[in-house]
Amino acid sequence: MLTLFVLLVLLSAAGWVGWRGRVVVPADHVGIVKRHFGAAHADPSFKEVNPGNARGVRARTLLPGGFHWLTPLLYSVECVPRLHIPAGMLGLVSATEGRTRTEGRPLGRHVECNSFQDGEAFLRGGGEQGVQVTTLSGGQSYYINTRLFRVETVPRTYVPTGTVGLVQAQAGAVRPPDQRFGRHVECNSFQDGEAFLRGGGEQGRQLAILGGGAYYDINPELFDVITVDNVTASRDGLTEAHLQDVSIEEGCTGVVITLDGAEPRQDATSTVAPRVEGHGSFRRPWVFLARRGERGIQEETLGEGTTYSLNPWFVRVMLIPTRVLYLTWHNKRDSESDNYDADLGQITVNVQGFDLDVDLTQNLQIPRDVAPRLVSQFGGVRTSGLGGLVDDPTPMQRFVRNVLGNTVAGYFNEIAVTSSVLEFLGTYQDIRKDLTDQVTHALEKWGVGMQGTALGRFIPRDPSLLDKLKEKFAEQARLANLEVGVEQAKLKDLIDTYEALAEARRVGLELQKEVELLGRENVTLIRVVGEFAKFDVPQYVGGGGDISDYVQMLPLTVKQDLLTRLRSLHGSRPVDPGQDRPALTKEFDATDEPDDDTDDTIDGDVGDVADVADVRLAD
Repeated sequence: MLTLFVLLVLLSAAGWVGWRGRVVVPADHVGIVKRHFGAAHADPSFKEVNPGNARGVRARTLLPGGFHWLTPLLYSVECVPRLHIPAGMLGLVSATEGRTRTEGRPLGRHVECNSFQDGEAFLRGGGEQGVQVTTLSGGQSYYINTRLFRVETVPRTYVPTGTVGLVQAQAGAVRPPDQRFGRHVECNSFQDGEAFLRGGGEQGRQLAILGGGAYYDINPELFDVITVDNVTASRDGLTEAHLQDVSIEEGCTGVVITLDGAEPRQDATSTVAPRVEGHGSFRRPWVFLARRGERGIQEETLGEGTTYSLNPWFVRVMLIPTRVLYLTWHNKRDSESDNYDADLGQITVNVQGFDLDVDLTQNLQIPRDVAPRLVSQFGGVRTSGLGGLVDDPTPMQRFVRNVLGNTVAGYFNEIAVTSSVLEFLGTYQDIRKDLTDQVTHALEKWGVGMQGTALGRFIPRDPSLLDKLKEKFAEQARLANLEVGVEQAKLKDLIDTYEALAEARRVGLELQKEVELLGRENVTLIRVVGEFAKFDVPQYVGGGGDISDYVQMLPLTVKQDLLTRLRSLHGSRPVDPGQDRPALTKEFDATDEPDDDTDDTIDGDVGDVADVADVRLAD
């Protein structure tokens, strides 16, 4: 009977133990086991949580699903909710147990432990106390032993579109003092902190940047990320403008100035650093530095219409216009003080004590490959160690003032000394051509293209000079008209001379033809009759009678006049009516002028008629 009672007691005790030792972990929970009795873990590093079955909290947890059995009174189980990391957040893990960190490591090294869900693997793998380098991604749930790990949720790093994120490492090796940046290590855009530390990543500023429009799972305990959202808290003098993508507008080129690199060569003939290949337009500065790229103004420029994500700690980009520039010389208003021709004032030329204002417009265009040289020679006003995009007109203003402005001023000063007012005002075209040539020559030395020079009016400041100039120009115009009249009179005289010669040749040819056709006597008679035909004949004579009747009626003075005319035809040769007259033998050339022989031959015949007429008139 006693034996049966003992058996029932034992069975009851076994049932109670079995029931009390049964553990069921609810869904979405994790069971944390604690052993109340037994020896402590042999490794003193594990004081509260241990990887085995020693006294204290066990690193291994119980997961939901089915049931577990543990010895009652020896173990107790605490069921806690599983850990959920919201989307857009990041889980920052700290271990309360583990080995002590060595070598000054601020973060516990990475251990494969199923995202901290296998605490035993973490401890046995040499997991270290404190903040862990590995983080938990958002949008997931984890069965975490909350007695071994504490998890803090922090926002993921977001870099807005059109901007860049700058990274400063808070852990890693100490960089050499002569290096401005930590060594570049491939670490998945700083999301793999363990790869960064294992690869020899160094503290301080990093060369790589975070591109805009993306989220990054970056451990904030390892990396400090500067974005436009938190730049005001930065102590580096950065502003939101420094973190903007660099956009090169149309009609401009970007001259790049690197703030780090090899020391420029002392024997170099150019002040512009030579081109380095492979760095993707300065997007990969670690390649530029590895290939011994030189610090300073670069030969390679950034093309227009393109956007670049660049590290403002490494490069500065200065906009230089490559479009056609229209530069004018006049009194600038305050609103125009930032123009490239801001230093070009009104041109005033003093000629013989008179001040003349000159309007001038010059068009020029700077080739893309010339822009770095201009920046090198004429510099800017930025002297800080920060980069980013700089729209500074200073280099162009200095170039325009020192090269173009001085050339124009020197030219006008020179001609003002050697010219009078009238010469200065009267040689407009020559001045414009000479000025264009000098400007072209000055710009060609810099490789700058000259598009055109427009020279405006010369305006005297003294109004009285205009009246004097008008009078002078009017006098000059009158003299010019007189000179033209004299030249026209001389030309008319010359024309009359040639017309007379032509008429003489024509008459000679006609006379020669008449003599050949009619004979000398008939031609003489015809010419005498022609002379008589020129007289005014009374109407009553026309009714009848002959020429002798008419002669008898003429007054003595008229007869004498007629006799004088006949004698002029006869000349000084004696009258010989009985002598036969030989025919004209001289040949006339249309190109020859009549000579004395021809006149004598003809006058011989006419003279005979004159002698006869003289006798009859005497009667």
